[in-house]
Amino acid sequence: MLRVQDIGQVAVAFGEKVVGLSLEFAGTVAGSDRLRDRGRSFEEAGDERLRAAEEEMKAVARQAEAKTHEARQRARQSDGERSSDRSPGGDPSAPRAAAETAKGAVKQAAGKVTGSGRLEDEGREQKERGKDEGAAAKHDAKAAAHREKADVHRETAERR
Repeated sequence: MLRVQDIGQVAVAFGEKVVGLSLEFAGTVAGSDRLRDRGRSFEEAGDERLRAAEEEMKAVARQAEAKTHEARQRARQSDGERSSDRSPGGDPSAPRAAAETAKGAVKQAAGKVTGSGRLEDEGREQKERGKDEGAAAKHDAKAAAHREKADVHRETAERR
C-alpha cells in the first residue's frame, strides 16, 4: 500500500533516473566524462530512493501484521488482564520488538506449563507481534540508509 509520501518519493526517484539517463546519454554522445558521471550519479540517487520506498512499504506491511497480532492477543485477554502496552507503530524499535518477542515466549511457555490454551495463544500472538515489529524496524532503518545514500549521490551529481 503506497502512502502519499511514498508516491512522492517514487516520483522523485523516477525523475532523477530520467535526468540521469538523459545526462549520461548526452555525455556519451558529446564525449564529456563529467556530464556522463553526473548522469550516473543522478541515476544512482534514483535507485537508492526507489530502494528506500520499497523498504518503507515493507515496513508498513509488517506494522500492519503486528497490529493484527496485537488485536488477536488482546482478544485472548480478559478485561482484568489487559495491559497498557502501546500499540505497534508508536515505537517501532528493535529493542521494543525484542522485548515483545521475549514476553510472548514467556507467556507461551507459561501457558504450556499451566495448561492454559488461552495464555499460550496470547503468548504466541505477542511473540509474532514482536517479530513483525522487529522486521518493520529493520526495514525502516534500511529505508533511512537508502535515503541517505540517495542524498549523497544527488549532492555529488549537483556538484559536477
